[in-house]
Amino acid sequence: MHILDGILAFLGLFGSKDLGESIAQSKTLTIMAIIGLILFGGFALFLYKIAQS
Repeated sequence: MHILDGILAFLGLFGSKDLGESIAQSKTLTIMAIIGLILFGGFALFLYKIAQS
């Protein structure tokens, strides 16, 4: 749970304790959150690579 709290803090969602608890209780929501973070990271990397060229 500490990793999830770190991710939420990094995203600026400090007050979202309820979201963290919901993610911890629901496997589906956890998977969706991880996939969303991966897709967001991939999109940010894509934009960074496009901006360099």
